[in-house]
Amino acid sequence: MIVEGNSPAECWLKILQKILSRSGREISPLEVRINNVSIVPPYQKELEEDINNFLSKIRQPSIEKTAGTIFPQSLIGGKQSVYQRYEKIWSHIQKDHKNKRGTYFQRMTSWGRMSGDNINQLQLIVDTYKGVDGVRKGVHRRSALIATIFDPRIDHTHQPMLGFPCLQQVCIVPHDDEVMEMNAIYAMQYLSTRAYGNYAGLMRLGEFMAREMGLKFTHLNCMISTISLGDKMNKSEAEVLLKKYVQYVK
Repeated sequence: MIVEGNSPAECWLKILQKILSRSGREISPLEVRINNVSIVPPYQKELEEDINNFLSKIRQPSIEKTAGTIFPQSLIGGKQSVYQRYEKIWSHIQKDHKNKRGTYFQRMTSWGRMSGDNINQLQLIVDTYKGVDGVRKGVHRRSALIATIFDPRIDHTHQPMLGFPCLQQVCIVPHDDEVMEMNAIYAMQYLSTRAYGNYAGLMRLGEFMAREMGLKFTHLNCMISTISLGDKMNKSEAEVLLKKYVQYVK
């Protein structure tokens, strides 16, 4: 099943509609394709407020907080890089028990830290693609433009519920040295609690990587093995929410 739209808000509502049209609470598999066309739907702010109110009620992180685990937009700017600024506040971020196994941005920018390594995969992707002045030319091999999150050394466990990481890897896909798409691969995604923030954070990461690589970001593609409504929202609540916005779902 494929869902396509021009914003995280549009895609989120389309997925909600598809889940509610089925007898169960899941879709497996699902591809979500978000076009990066800078369109802000007129209902987006109100929808985000409704989702955040629900998240607050069930004591789950807001859309913005979830998005920040993938890309910390607030750290962009200033003399220091986003990597340096994130490193400075990492000890504070890690104090939150939800981040005890890391965050997605932390795994992409200091992969393997928990097991002795410290690899900035995002910077390596940029350096690989653009090359290093006076040292070597850029290499555009697609298999080199991948950031891995899942670490089998610490993530393969026998725990019935792990919680993190659901996002497995991110792949940068350039076309003709002008534009790029980004693919994100998920083992599991929860629509009611995480999906909107996931899409927002990934769109920001795509924009960042495109700027760093001298390209234009055109599409985000999320390949999701299973997406669930989540056990925090019942179908009656979901139907009430969808009814409010169904006029916008085409």
